This record gives sequence, structure tokens and C-alpha cells, in this order.
Amino acid sequence: MGYAAAVAAVYIIWFQPGFFSRPLLAMPLLGISALVLIAMRRSALPALLAMLLLSASIDSLSFSSLDIAMAEERVEVLYGRVIQDSQQKSGRSSGFRLALYGASDGHGAYASASGCIYIVSSVSDLRYGDEAAVHGRLSGPIFISSSAELLSRPRLGSIRSHAIAWIKDRLLPLGDAGELASLLILGTGSFGGFSLQDDARSAGLAHVLALSGMHLSIIAAVVSQPSAIVLGRRGGKAFLYAVLVLFSFLSGWRPSLVRALIFRILIEAGSKLEEAFLISLPLLLMILPESSADLGAVYSFISLGGIFILSGPLDRALRTFLPLPYALSISMSASAAALIAAAPMTLSVFGSFQLGAVVSSFPFNALISIYMVLSIICLIIPPVGRLLELLYRLLEEGFSIAGSMEEADSIIVYLAFVLAACSLLALAEIVQRRERAPQREP
Repeated sequence: MGYAAAVAAVYIIWFQPGFFSRPLLAMPLLGISALVLIAMRRSALPALLAMLLLSASIDSLSFSSLDIAMAEERVEVLYGRVIQDSQQKSGRSSGFRLALYGASDGHGAYASASGCIYIVSSVSDLRYGDEAAVHGRLSGPIFISSSAELLSRPRLGSIRSHAIAWIKDRLLPLGDAGELASLLILGTGSFGGFSLQDDARSAGLAHVLALSGMHLSIIAAVVSQPSAIVLGRRGGKAFLYAVLVLFSFLSGWRPSLVRALIFRILIEAGSKLEEAFLISLPLLLMILPESSADLGAVYSFISLGGIFILSGPLDRALRTFLPLPYALSISMSASAAALIAAAPMTLSVFGSFQLGAVVSSFPFNALISIYMVLSIICLIIPPVGRLLELLYRLLEEGFSIAGSMEEADSIIVYLAFVLAACSLLALAEIVQRRERAPQREP
């Protein structure tokens, strides 16, 4: 129930942020939820759900609603802090997000502003944390920029900028293979988008390229055992978390990574799985209030909720009827569960979703994991770049084939898939009950 409540709350945050600023609706919901959960003797969950709703209300008021104390048609300059790295994409304008604190008409009149807005711009050298002035015009929910000026960069931002430049210089000679390596280590490439990204989106596999909890887990898997052997249990754990924080820092504190880091710390501190899942979102919103505007963070949380709710039952149901290897069945079950939870969001934002990703995620997750590890090794041992180039060609072919599959663009297809999954669960339960029932003597 806790997982389902959290996933539902995140959908409301994304589609109806104003809901949480209406006390007559939010407070009774909170009270009823607390009573139900207390009746179930889950004393920790009401407090966690209360934190979720409280954080969501603060977040929706401060970031989800754009508020400029000036007529929109007069606005020519926006002032704010960059909360998402900018990047040029294949010679066309890309963009970044700006958390606002002011606006100007370009002729001396200044007004206060709050909220965050997406900036469409050709500028590609602004980093997370930079203070910037952006010139252009408002166009509905976005701002089309003609130029941008860096006002200040924090000291840590300068250190990060130098580290990013060093990493990209090491990977640049590898061409597209280095571009993918940069994407997996930093979350941004060197010269923008490339065909493999487009094929990944068409195949419903964009999540394996966009930094998330999966990539944090890969780093942890590589570092944890060697560090424990060399530094001991406590020293190894401290070193591991230092590496994970460094990884999150280099990525520009991407909300999806920070959420995964919080979740991991809570589990390590002794929290139960459901409690860690519930509390990770409000903590993320408190640390990074702009996270509700980050599609990757929202999508990551919803998908993880679906996995926690459905992947176990689906895995058992699959293996009831098919003698699949455990690694394949659990991957397919997790992909199907994530799709069930996140497809309504995907349909709303992108207009389609990819059913084929349920099957294709397994090999690509494995290949991307290997690619990411080799990318990190390549920074220290450049000749490993040859292996990256070979693996990149394999990924390119694989994503091209997967990307050619037809996408589903109808809620009817989604509902049919959900019905099929429910039918599988029901049939598996019937079969399992019959197997558990005692056999009568003839």
C-alpha cells in the first residue's frame, strides 16, 4: 500500500501540483491515510506519508508554479540559478532549466520571480549551480533564449567544470564510443546527441543511457568489494560512499542519482525497503526542491515503485509456466512492472511507449553495465578504448534493431497489457494453490 500511495502522489505532483496547495483536499487525505496505516499497525508509515505530502506542498508552491511579477510580454531577461546542465545537441538548440529569482524588461525595469522554467538555448557551457542572466522571450511554458551570460560560478562548480573537461578530453579521441562513455559517466556528451540515443528512445530503452539508480549500483558493485578488502569493512564503506557522492557531484547532482543515493544510505542505516522508498522522495525534495520538475527523477521513482509492487509476483508467475533462467525472468518481470507503473506518464509526455522493452532490456542492461565499467577503466588505461569501440558497434547494431520495433501509442494497448499481466498472476495463483493442496488418497 505504501508503494502504491507514493507512486500515486508522484503522479499528482507531476500532473496536478496545485492539489497539494489546497488544504481542504490534502489534509483530509493525509488524515485518512494515517488512520488506515495506523489500523494496519504500520506506525512508521503515517509519518513518512506526512513527510511526503508536506514536502510536495512546499515543492509545488516554490518550483512547480512559475510566478513573475511582470507582464509576460515585457520580459526580456531572466535571472536565476542553473539546475540542469546545458548541452548542445547535434548542431541544434538544446536547453537547460533555470530556478528563477528575478526578471527584467531589458530597459532597467526589474521584477521578482520564482519557480523554474526550461530555457531553449544554443549555449552549451552553463553548468549546474551557475548564476546566469538569459536574454530572449517567453513562449508559453518555456523561454526561448537568444543569448546567455554567466554571472557567477561557485568554487565547487569550477572544480567540477575542470574535472568534466579532463574526462571529456580523455574520451574525445574515441568519437561516438567516447560520447557514449561520457554520457554514462557524466550524464552529458561532448558534442551532443547521436543516432544511438535516438534508437534507444524508440526502443523504450532510454533509461539505460540516462543516469539513474542502475548506474549508481554499477559503480557500487565495482567499488564495494575491492575497497572492503583493501580498507576493511568500515573504511571500505566510507570510501564507497565517497565515490558515490563524487559520481553524483560530477553528474551535476542529478535528482535520479541523488534519490538512489539517499535510498541506499537509508537501507544501510537499517530502514525497511518500503520505508526507505517512501522517505527517499521527501528527502530528495527537501535537498533538491527542483526535482519535481525533473522528468528523469519522477520517472525513476515511479518505475521503482512499480518494480517493488509487481516484479516479485510477476517473476513467480512467469516461472510457473516457463522454465526461464532466473536472471532473464527477473529482468523481464522488472521491466514489465516498471512499464505498467510508468507507461501512463510516458504516453502523456511522449505520446507512445515500447512494449518490446520488456524483453530487450535484459541484454542491454548487461551490455551497458560492461560498457560503463570499461569507460571508467579507459580514463586510467587509454588502450581499453579499443574494446569500447568494438562494444559500441555491437550496441549500435543492437539499438538499431530494437529501435525499429513499432511503438504503442494507445491507452487501449496499455490496458490490454495490464489485463494480460493480471491474468498471468491470477492463473499462476490458481496453479500454485492446486500444487500446494494436499493430494487425496485413491
